[in-house]
Amino acid sequence: MLVTVITCVGLVLTALSAVSALRFARTGGTRIPANAIAWGVVFALLQAFIAIWSGIGLVESDLLSALVLNVVLTGCAWAGFNRARVSERALALVGPEGRLPHPLVASVLLLLVAGFFAVLGLEVPSNHDITWMYPLCLMLEWALVTAVMAGAFLIFQRRGGISAGIALVLHVIGIAEYFVVLFKSMPITPGDLTALSTAAAVAGTGYSYTLSAFCLYGMACAAVSMTLLQVAGILRPERSRRTRRGLVVNLAVGLALIAGVAAHVTLIDYYHTLNIQVYTWRPLESYYRQGFLPSFISGAQTIRPPRPDDYTVEGAEDTIEEYATAYDEGAGSSESRAAAESQFSEEQPTVITIMNETFSDLSIYQQLHAGYTGPEYFKGMSDCLSRGKLYVSAYGGGTANTEYEFLTGNSMANLGSGVYPYTIYNLQDTENLAAQFKDLGYDTVAMHPNHATNWNRENVYEDFGFDRFLSIEDFQDAETLRGMVTDQATYDKILELLDTNSNPQFIFDVTMQNHSGYNTGLMPYDKQLNLSIDGTTNSEVNEYVSLIQESDHALENFIGQLSRLDRKVIVVFFGDHQPFFPSTFNDLWFTDEDEATHQERLWQTDYVIWANYDVAGNDQTSEVDDLSTNFLGAKLMELIGAPMSDYQKALTSLRDAMPAINSAGYCDAQGRWYLTGSSVEGGDAAQQAMEQAHGDYAVMEYYQMFYDGRDIYTKRYQSAANETDPNLAPGTTKIK
Repeated sequence: MLVTVITCVGLVLTALSAVSALRFARTGGTRIPANAIAWGVVFALLQAFIAIWSGIGLVESDLLSALVLNVVLTGCAWAGFNRARVSERALALVGPEGRLPHPLVASVLLLLVAGFFAVLGLEVPSNHDITWMYPLCLMLEWALVTAVMAGAFLIFQRRGGISAGIALVLHVIGIAEYFVVLFKSMPITPGDLTALSTAAAVAGTGYSYTLSAFCLYGMACAAVSMTLLQVAGILRPERSRRTRRGLVVNLAVGLALIAGVAAHVTLIDYYHTLNIQVYTWRPLESYYRQGFLPSFISGAQTIRPPRPDDYTVEGAEDTIEEYATAYDEGAGSSESRAAAESQFSEEQPTVITIMNETFSDLSIYQQLHAGYTGPEYFKGMSDCLSRGKLYVSAYGGGTANTEYEFLTGNSMANLGSGVYPYTIYNLQDTENLAAQFKDLGYDTVAMHPNHATNWNRENVYEDFGFDRFLSIEDFQDAETLRGMVTDQATYDKILELLDTNSNPQFIFDVTMQNHSGYNTGLMPYDKQLNLSIDGTTNSEVNEYVSLIQESDHALENFIGQLSRLDRKVIVVFFGDHQPFFPSTFNDLWFTDEDEATHQERLWQTDYVIWANYDVAGNDQTSEVDDLSTNFLGAKLMELIGAPMSDYQKALTSLRDAMPAINSAGYCDAQGRWYLTGSSVEGGDAAQQAMEQAHGDYAVMEYYQMFYDGRDIYTKRYQSAANETDPNLAPGTTKIK
C-alpha cells in the first residue's frame, strides 16, 4: 500500500498542477492548448496505472522508487499542462532572441539527452546495472534510438509527439523483457515474434505480474525522455519564421536518419563485423552486456539459416551417402542389428514416445543441498534398451524445438539462437519419424492436451504425416493437476488407443502437467514435497519437484500396465528441458570447472528406451549412452530393427566422432565439451574428427531442411492465438 499512497498523493499534485495551469490561462485570457492537455494527461494516466496496479498488490513496495517516479511524473505532467510557461522560459533562454540564441543546437542537445533516457527506459527494468554494458554497445544503442527519434522528430517538422511515443514503446518493451526474463531466465529473441501469442500465453498462467522498483525507475526515465522531446518541439521556429526550404530540409534529414538506421541494421553484420553475438548458452548475459537492441538485431540477422561454406546439393547428397555407407559397412552389418531387423520384419511393435514437459532430474545440482534424489522409479529402471543423459537445445522453455529435434534428427545448433522452426520454416518436405512410420504401415497419432494451434502444431503435425492429432478437445473430462491435464490422463488415452486398434501405431505424446510457472500454490497438500535448501524453503522448487514426483508415479503405473499387454510395445521417454531456475544453483555451487561443462549441465535432461518384450540383439540391461535429442530418433530405429533412412544411418555414423550436440555446444569422442562458436584448431585426432563431423552435419542438415535454399519459410500459419491454459479459448488469457 505504500506505493499506492505515494502515487495517489502524486496524482493529487498532478491534478492541482492542471488546475493551476487552467487558472493561469484564464488570468491571461486564454485557454490551455489541446496539445498541452494531451501531454499532461499522458503522465497522469501513467500515475493512475501505477496507483491501480500497486493497489492490487502488483508493484514492489519500495519507497525510493515510488518517490522518484511520482516526483518525475508529477513534474512532467506540470510541464505538459503548463506548456505555455515552459515555452516562455525556454525561448527566453535559447530562443532566437534569448540569452543563448541557438534553438537548433538546443534541440539537438535535447534529442541526444532524450535518446539516452529512452535507452534507460528500455534497459533499466531488466538490466539493473547499466555500467555492466560494454561502453561501445551502449553508445551503439544510444545512437540507434536517438537517430530514430530524431528522424521522426524532423519528419514531423520538429514536433515531439511521435518521438515521445517511440520512447514510451521502448519502455513497454523493456517491461516485457523484464517479465520474460523473470519467468524464463531468457531474453526476448527475434524468433519470439513469430510466436508472440505462445509467448504471451506461457507468461499468462501461474505467474504474478509484479512491477519491480527498477520498472518504476525505467518508467521515470521514459517520462523524462518524453518531456525533453516536448521541450525540443517547443523550440521549433514560429510559424512566421518557417519556410518551404526549412520544411524540405527537415524532411530530408529525417528520412536520411531513418534510412541510415535501416541500412545499418540490414547491411552491417553484427555477428562478424561488430562482434555482437547472442551466446546461446548464456543469452541473458549477452543482452545485459551488449544491450537489448544490439543483441536483438544480431539475433534477427541470424534467423535466416546459415548456408554452409561451399554448399551444393550434390555435395550434400554425397556426404550423406558417404556416412550412410560407413554405417552399412560397420554397425549396420552387425549380428545384433541383423537379429533386430529380422524380428521387426516379423512383427512391428507399437512405438510410444513421451516427451514429458519439463521433466528433469535436479539432483544433479548437488541434490539441491536438501538430500533430493530425483525421480526414483525413472532412475531405477534397469531393463531398458538404452538410457542416459539427453542434451537438449532448450532451457526454461522452447518445448517445440526439442520435439523438432527428436522428430527430424536436425539440431538447433545449426540454426542459430532464437529460432523456432515450427513457426518459421517450411517443413512440408522435411524427413521425420511420423512420415517414416506411416510409410511402414503404422497408424500415427500425436497428442498434446492443450490447444492444437500452439506452436503451429495443427499444421506441422499434418505436414509431418500424423493421421490424427489429439488436442485439448479430446481431453475434456480428463484428470487435471493445477489446471493442467495430468501425465496419467495422457497415458490412459494411449491405453485406449491400444485397446481399440490392433494395428502397429506410432504415438507421440507431448505432456502438459509440469508446465511452468511453479508458484501457483495449487499443488494438493498430500502431493506436496517440502525441501529445505540450505535451511530455506523455495516454493517454486517445491512445486516443481512435487510435479516430477507425480510424473514418476504415473510413469511407473504406465510401464506396469504395458508390461502386462499381450502385444509388443516400445516406449521412448524423455524430458524436453529443465525449468528456468537451476541456473542459480549452477552458478552458486559449481564454481571451479570449465565453462562448457558448466553450461551443459543446464541444457540436459534424461531419456530411456524401454520394451515390454525381448528385443533381439539387445541385452536390455539399461546400457548408458549419453546423446542429444537430434540423435535419439535414429538410436530408436537402430535398436528396434526398423528400416533406417540414409540420413539416420549418417547421423548414427556421425556420432562416432561427435556423440552429442545442442545449441550450447558439442562434444568429441572422448567426452570433452566445446561451446558453440569456439574454435578447435590443431587439436588431437578426436578433436579434428569432431570438427569434421560438425561441419559435415551442418551440410547434411541444410540439405534435409532447405535443399537448395529457396522457399524456406512457412506458408502455413496457425489459425488462432496460442494459449497455455487449456481451460481458456485461444488467446484469452488475462493477467491473474
